[in-house]
Amino acid sequence: MKFKNICVIGAGISGLVTAKTFLEDGYNVTIFEKKQGLGGVWEKSRTYPGLSTQSTSDTYCFSDYPMPKSYADWPSAEEMRTYLTSYAKHFGVIDKIRFQTEVIHVSQKLATNLKWVVTVKSTDTNSRQTQEENYEFDFIFVCNGIFSQPKLPSFVDQEKFTSSGGLVLHSTEFNDTSIIEDKRVVVIGVGKSACDIANLAAKTAKECTLVFRQAIWQVPRYILGLVNYKLILLTRWTEALFLYREMGKVETILHSVGKPLVWCYWRIVEKLISLQLGLDACGMKPEHHIEERECAVIASPPGFFQHIHSGKIKPIKSSITRFVPGGLELVNGETIPADVVIFGTGFRQEVPFLEEKYRQILVDEEGNFQLYRHLIHPEISQMGFVGYNSSLYTPLTSEVGAWWLLDYVNGIMPLPSTLEMYQEISTELDWMKSHFSKVVVGGTCITSFCLRYIEQLLKDMDTNHQLVIWKRIPQLFSVLDISMYQKLRQELNSYR
Repeated sequence: MKFKNICVIGAGISGLVTAKTFLEDGYNVTIFEKKQGLGGVWEKSRTYPGLSTQSTSDTYCFSDYPMPKSYADWPSAEEMRTYLTSYAKHFGVIDKIRFQTEVIHVSQKLATNLKWVVTVKSTDTNSRQTQEENYEFDFIFVCNGIFSQPKLPSFVDQEKFTSSGGLVLHSTEFNDTSIIEDKRVVVIGVGKSACDIANLAAKTAKECTLVFRQAIWQVPRYILGLVNYKLILLTRWTEALFLYREMGKVETILHSVGKPLVWCYWRIVEKLISLQLGLDACGMKPEHHIEERECAVIASPPGFFQHIHSGKIKPIKSSITRFVPGGLELVNGETIPADVVIFGTGFRQEVPFLEEKYRQILVDEEGNFQLYRHLIHPEISQMGFVGYNSSLYTPLTSEVGAWWLLDYVNGIMPLPSTLEMYQEISTELDWMKSHFSKVVVGGTCITSFCLRYIEQLLKDMDTNHQLVIWKRIPQLFSVLDISMYQKLRQELNSYR
């Protein structure tokens, strides 16, 4: 059966590159986006002041569309929106997007038909009236993202805090610095958004407190103030120093006879970071080693630790028990005065619009997604998931994932049996559980092995077994050249 009509849910990074990939191959593509603009996590209404990427502009881009050289090394949210809009216009994707159109239900017709019925709720920009419509598609790509549903905890007596004039927000709702000016601000969490917002509050608020349960490793943009962290962490060689369940010969040697050297390397990196940021002095040195936590390393916002050491940010390792009028009470018994509380507590990984019977098999009892190659479910036909492979190279992992799905839809690439796919999913999740102290974001984070993951996808697509990915040894030790993957794709296509 030849599929023609494709639905893409979401116009963020993953949705845009998926739409572009299938448009180029002649498919009819419709994109539904519930917001007024494209960009996903970079869409204007969702971004807070001062937000920028964690990865550098040369590593956080698509393989055939580099970012302008005029951009900052770590692009701002505004630059990201401009880049993604330019990409969408350049490849004819922008005209395929239906903005302010939320997908509220996706169900499959009778087994004899197998088409998907997509119910959407659209909002008229002028009248603000909404209407529901149904559409049929041959194939659905879920690109709503793993960072689309804010996780906002509720606590005892929260209404007492708000009724006394307090304000409670999730980081995605904070987009105006005026609400924290001369206020007592408490930020909950220690991930990227929490640290970014605390860093901003240190400059504009009356006082700022950062409450967190466990410290995580933060890497300065420039190690020792001299070396861009990408030269140390964003190379294929560095990834080889992270343990993985499937390793090549050199990696196997590194993690067997070379294990002491690998251990020493990470301890040196930790020591350099600790000394530069003064982690011991401020009580923010993590209890785990840097290689032991998946998706738990962030790029430290410039000035963040200076603000901590100067007292402009007060870090407290604890958690909330309840709100009180004019503040909140912590587990350690301390009461923190607050006018504004901002939760940088992350997101829930959900696909709320998907038919219930599919949601039940998509996610296991621990909240982990059951996706083969992080892209398809063995028993949900004619549906793909893009962006469920989170990494520091999000545009690239989404792009290569879209190529893989195109080969799958076109019938070019053979797949294992349903049982074999389930076994592969289980093997990867079991390995993550046994080697990381915590599996996060529904098992979708592949940060420590994302280049190996991309290699696996390319290997799947290389049905003739002719592709050589790393052609020169210096490539392994250099910052990743994203354009290399476009050349590899062209090479793959030439073999067919």
